[in-house]
Amino acid sequence: MDTGTLADSWRCEPGTPVYVWPYLGQRPEGTTKDETQRWFREAPGEPVPTDRVKKLIDAAVRGPVGGTFAVLPFWG
Repeated sequence: MDTGTLADSWRCEPGTPVYVWPYLGQRPEGTTKDETQRWFREAPGEPVPTDRVKKLIDAAVRGPVGGTFAVLPFWG
């Protein structure tokens, strides 16, 4: 899917709604940091309908340049 211009590419950076999470499915609850990290690496991924991707891109709020991985539950 075309997500827009280069100037709008920040909408797909780490920390935005469309970055990674929608494609992984529901993260298991009650997992340790290590279990969550393993799930993140091994999740097979799921297709996301184009209209949902568009809504996620439109919902993005600009954060720090380059995004942030701090929103990942196992980062840091």
